[in-house]
Amino acid sequence: MIAFYAHSQTKWTECRISNAFSPGNDICSIQFDKDNNMWVGTWNGIYKFGERQWEQVGPANAFIHDFYIDKQNVKWIGLWGGGLYRSDDDKHWTQITDIKPAGCIFAINGDRNGNVWVGDWNCGVYSFINGRWNSYKKDEINLGDSTVTSISSDSKNNIWFGTYHGLTVYNESGRTKLYNKTNSKLPDNDVYSLCADSKNGIWIGTTNGLARFNGKDWLIYKKEDSCLPSNLILCIAEDQKGFIWAGTDKGVVFFNGKNWTTYSIENSPLVDNRVQTITVHQDRIYIGTSKGISIVEYD
Repeated sequence: MIAFYAHSQTKWTECRISNAFSPGNDICSIQFDKDNNMWVGTWNGIYKFGERQWEQVGPANAFIHDFYIDKQNVKWIGLWGGGLYRSDDDKHWTQITDIKPAGCIFAINGDRNGNVWVGDWNCGVYSFINGRWNSYKKDEINLGDSTVTSISSDSKNNIWFGTYHGLTVYNESGRTKLYNKTNSKLPDNDVYSLCADSKNGIWIGTTNGLARFNGKDWLIYKKEDSCLPSNLILCIAEDQKGFIWAGTDKGVVFFNGKNWTTYSIENSPLVDNRVQTITVHQDRIYIGTSKGISIVEYD
């Protein structure tokens, strides 16, 4: 189902996989392949939008926690309680048995070299480099704890890991550093989301506000001193103009570096206030919520 709206010089498109309330509309990840097909990870498996309709692909009836398409167009699926899968041809899906995850894959992302990084619920981090899997335990790369909730790679190819006990940066030479409330201005140790921006900064979404860190200085944004509708930051993305979008449990915020704009079901056509993932593709902002997708185009 697709519907179009105009709102304050912003065009909104509503997109749902099903017309009814369904776990298939509970969106956790939105990705685009090399042919610009949209793929969506949901509580009810993976869906691909092609030829004007949705097609369910991959493991059926699976609770997808994260989904990622790498630079080689390989699809990676992280399941809640089901491990990690990959597909090279979009038809056959293989469970990865070369690693021993706890079973719940929280985060999948790639670095600037095209390597794939995987965050596990209780076993730290895995990387897939030159066809080989590598394992990184908590103490080996100075993770806050063994549950890795989010992963991002910056312009210098530093890899950032969010955990429930802080933020870790890891570089190619093996140097690491852990940031937490004790040794930094991180607003909370529970890190839910990360986004490396085009200005050599890292945006950090926590359970107690949004932060930006450039390696030296911290900027902290909270509900109390900005237009954030909530301090629970579930996802972050930078658009092609360098502006920041952050999803919360009470709507999505747009930040152009000076001003904040909040969109919610109360003041906009946003499908639902719980914004769980944001993807930027071809000048459009794809906002995945617990009840479907809102697509935004703005002047």
